[in-house]
Amino acid sequence: MEIKRVFLLGFATAAVLAAAAPAGAVAGAVNFGSTPEQQRAAGVAMGKEAYLYGFPLNEFNLIRKADLKLSAPLNVLANAQQLATPAAQGVVAPNTDTLYSLAQIDLGKGPVVLKVPKMDHGLFDPRYWTFEFVEPYTNVVGYVGSRLNGSAGGTWALEWSGAKSKKALPKGVKRFKSSARRLWVIGRTLVRGNKDQAKAKKLMAQYRLGTLASLTAGKGLSKPRNLTPGRPKTVEPTGLGFLDLLSAGMTEDPPPTRDADIVARMRNFGIGAGLKPSTAGLPAPVLEGLAAGVDAAAASLPIEARLPILTEAKENGGWYDPSPKVGRFGTDYQMRARVALVGIGINTVEESTYPTALTDSAGEMLNGANRYRMVFKRGKLPPVKGFWSVTMYDSNGYLVPNAAKVYAVGPDHPGMITRKDGSVVIVVQKSKPTEKDVNWLPSPEAGFRLNMRLYVPSKSILNGTWKPPGIEKVG
Repeated sequence: MEIKRVFLLGFATAAVLAAAAPAGAVAGAVNFGSTPEQQRAAGVAMGKEAYLYGFPLNEFNLIRKADLKLSAPLNVLANAQQLATPAAQGVVAPNTDTLYSLAQIDLGKGPVVLKVPKMDHGLFDPRYWTFEFVEPYTNVVGYVGSRLNGSAGGTWALEWSGAKSKKALPKGVKRFKSSARRLWVIGRTLVRGNKDQAKAKKLMAQYRLGTLASLTAGKGLSKPRNLTPGRPKTVEPTGLGFLDLLSAGMTEDPPPTRDADIVARMRNFGIGAGLKPSTAGLPAPVLEGLAAGVDAAAASLPIEARLPILTEAKENGGWYDPSPKVGRFGTDYQMRARVALVGIGINTVEESTYPTALTDSAGEMLNGANRYRMVFKRGKLPPVKGFWSVTMYDSNGYLVPNAAKVYAVGPDHPGMITRKDGSVVIVVQKSKPTEKDVNWLPSPEAGFRLNMRLYVPSKSILNGTWKPPGIEKVG
């Protein structure tokens, strides 16, 4: 799950298009073809395209629904009480470095206020913290956190740019503009090992969230709830049900103006704000094709998401580097869908980047039947201002259960061993190594991947001057 700049989105498109055609009707006369085969083919093509476009929005809404039901009501924060474990299956690639704070908010009735206490700040080791704001189409709206705001804390009023009036703010409250009305708030607070969890949670207990109206009325802001662990995996509806959910999501959160082209084409198939394909008067073969196209795209997305990653990893010494466009996808709907599948809520690269190892340095897939070694030479540790770690995941992106309960290696996982020569060696294998001056990362029986977390990366990471060491197969 992984969660500065404001990504301005427009909201006029859907309203204009909705006005152009009555609810429940296809916008304009559309030629789907003269034969049932042509009509079905047209439906299949649109079903596939609509699935890629709509998967992130549907995932956002399914996660939102689960969070509101299980953890906290609207505009209330929920804090995790423990680091992620293999039981965490609700979002792929959870980290074991930070405690999460999550909230689902709505700015439609006025600003929502976030208050953060002064965070502890050692002379050379300030605690990393951040709050990421993700809009329904899974772009990152912006951040507050240690990268931008240091350790002083502060109070921010999250205000929707589409609001009709600008609210006066109390003294000391800073204004944060959001291009979206509804937001997923993802907070991360660094934990420097198990002994530090109590201190981190004490700071997090001082986080506050609530409406500006409540604050100005003297009611204050809400204390955090406890985050319910084990959010269930999302289950997308199939066929036309997927498109119904997409249309409902587009009604609730109109698409940005840059999506006007695909929005107009989907409306021709009864997909969009106020529409349902089943009530849009479409020919039966078109409806059949839409359902088939959705299901075909759902089946192929996992392969399409992983194949380019694997190809790049093989060409890059085993490592895949995420695109600098993640978190601000523009009209690259395919990339947005792929990222939503493997890491929804991902940060933009300025906040963190996640090199992923899928193969060893020889290009062979990583597998628990083998033993591997990763060596950071003296002076070659990741140059970051936040924190770094290497985490073990199975092939589906979930933490790997092991008796030692070791899921990651990094400076903030106490016990990380540095050799006398200044190097750090990570041994990746199923059994505990006999060597005393290495770090062990237990692997599963079958295939796996390694994710690096590089928070507040330096320019040398972002421009590719610094690269992770190769994963060497040793047996």
